[in-house]
Amino acid sequence: MTDETHTEIAEIGVRLIDDAYLTWFSAESECESALQAWFQATGERREMAYAVYRAALDREEASARDLERLWQLALPCAEAVVLATEGVSE
Repeated sequence: MTDETHTEIAEIGVRLIDDAYLTWFSAESECESALQAWFQATGERREMAYAVYRAALDREEASARDLERLWQLALPCAEAVVLATEGVSE
């Protein structure tokens, strides 16, 4: 593979991780809002607010797992870049 191909692959990986991070961040924010809504709910609305919170929590957990998995997949690539850079600087 050429250096250009390696760069393009790295850019794709960065975009995937960025997207996963933004997805997790959005899900975390929604979860926080749902938690506050549950705390503030009263009467019959409290049970529904809890269900909404649990669904938001499940989405946040799933997006966190996706982000972690992508990070783990990218780690060897990052280490290879460091090793390649060290070889160039010597």
